[in-house]
Amino acid sequence: MTTLHLGIDAGGSHTRAVLLDAAGTPLGRGRSGGGNPAGSDPAGTVEHLAAAVSAALGARGPGRVESCLVGLAGYRALADPDGFAQRCQAALGLGCPVRIVPDTVPALASGGVADGRGTVLIAGTGAICVRLDGARTLARSGGLGWLLGDEGGGFWLGREVLRRAHADPDSALGTAVRAHCAAGSEDELLRWAYAGPPRRLAGLAPLVSRLAADGDPGALALARAAADHLAGLVRATAAPTEPLVLTGSVATSAGPIREHLLRRLSDLGPRLPTTDAATAAARLGADRPQSPPTPPPGVRPRTFHARPPH
Repeated sequence: MTTLHLGIDAGGSHTRAVLLDAAGTPLGRGRSGGGNPAGSDPAGTVEHLAAAVSAALGARGPGRVESCLVGLAGYRALADPDGFAQRCQAALGLGCPVRIVPDTVPALASGGVADGRGTVLIAGTGAICVRLDGARTLARSGGLGWLLGDEGGGFWLGREVLRRAHADPDSALGTAVRAHCAAGSEDELLRWAYAGPPRRLAGLAPLVSRLAADGDPGALALARAAADHLAGLVRATAAPTEPLVLTGSVATSAGPIREHLLRRLSDLGPRLPTTDAATAAARLGADRPQSPPTPPPGVRPRTFHARPPH
């Protein structure tokens, strides 16, 4: 019976799981709600991970899974990463350990960086740029979350376009935003903004890209401002001689933001992902044994306490 490998990409808006066989062939995929524990109940994060994994496994038993690696947005918010990993293992019903790493680790690997050394920009709901050596962080810019930063990310774009729509509700931008939010007036638009979880503002980011592609001046200005913010994160972090990978829906979706960002960073040779982060996580987990080998008879095993990645 073939062994299975799970990879999970737990982001601010979505959690995606991929199941690979021993040859690296995808067997199943699952998707659930956001998996970032920062500013939310970690128990809810575990539930979303479990739902995505259940969908990826289908009728296959979790006992066949040999490795599971989770790339987690908001990793730094975990007070006890080991305890969180153990709760995930129990919730997923796995016999193998669950390895938790920052989401930047599989994100860099998704760009084909085999040795784990380089810089990755993740611009999705939030925005962070990290230079890595394996799981060790060498430099970091951004990643402060929707409340304190993440300029250029999806939430930031949603908030900024809401501001513009409220200030000029009859413009092309304002009309499109009000239609998206089913708001007939500025007051209804304001009520919509505060009626749900803050992260749902990121759902307005594709609207900005669409209107910018159509030539709307306000949307174009906002798209370029987002790209400038993201380029600034990269410039503060990347090493010119190392690979640079751009990931996340804001940075990689075709349109003015990506075009402007690629122009701003052309001298660094930015590359886009060759696979998704969940698949990259599964491959990383399969390539790196999670348990030490059994010692020879008569040799007492030693216990090692690995320092969590920074």
